[in-house]
This record gives sequence, C-alpha cells and structure tokens, in this order.
Amino acid sequence: MTEAVVTCLICENFLEFLKGMPWCKQGEDVLVAVNNCTPEFIVAFGDHEVQVFPGAKHVKVNKSWLHRLQEMNEEGTPAKVLLVWRDKGVELWYRRHNPSDFPYDAWQNPIAEAYERERVLLPAEHGGAKFHAIRKELLAKVKECPSLIPKQ
Repeated sequence: MTEAVVTCLICENFLEFLKGMPWCKQGEDVLVAVNNCTPEFIVAFGDHEVQVFPGAKHVKVNKSWLHRLQEMNEEGTPAKVLLVWRDKGVELWYRRHNPSDFPYDAWQNPIAEAYERERVLLPAEHGGAKFHAIRKELLAKVKECPSLIPKQ
C-alpha cells in the first residue's frame, strides 16, 4: 500500500496568494521575489518548521516573533521576505535583525550578508498538484531577474 501525501490547506491557499507576487526567474527553474511580510506569510510561518542559518539549525517558530511580525505589519513597517521557489518547495527567508532592510542590504553589504537569517520551507508535496502547475505557469511568463539579485 502506498502512503498518500496530505495537501496542506494553508499551503494550497498560500499558493494562490503567491501567483500575484512580483516574480522574476534565475535560469530556467528558480523563481525569486521579495515582498512585505503580510498576514498570509505569518500564517504560513506558524504552521511550518524554521531553520536558522548559518548552520541550518531546526527550531520551532517563536510565537512572540509571529506577534512582532503582525505588529510591524500593522505599524506600516513590515519585515521583508525573500521567496525562492524551487522544484522541491518554496523557501521563505527573513531576518530578525534589521528585518525591513532584508535582503537588499545583504546583497550589497558583506557585513549584513553575515547576519543570522531564518528559512521556512513549504515542501512541494504540501501544495499538491497546484504547486507544480502554478510554478510552471509563472516560469513561462516572468522575466529574468535583474543583476542586482544574486544567484539563489
């Protein structure tokens, strides 16, 4: 008997949200976008494991951090999220230190590049059939990323 992979309802809804993002592509198969951390991101963060880099240490998402992200959004100073959409899943990168400057400062400043950052991965399996369909659609229509954005 084969195991069925259960589609994550949060992931499926989040995929619809992702369709409207300002994507660009790197090569033939990586999509990249930067967006404000809106409530849609906060919900997705709260339901998935976080990895802290450097080191790739697995941690549980901190509820006080989710609350702070919500406050920042309501104050009009949202954190930034770097999205990298690969075949294996959507990576949601953010940083707690100077979160509003991320990732732009890291792309231009070696000191900022060294700051600790966190990644939430939404695995492709969690998005069901929609995951690959939406990704393929976006890859076919978006332009190449500007040279300012380093290879992800």
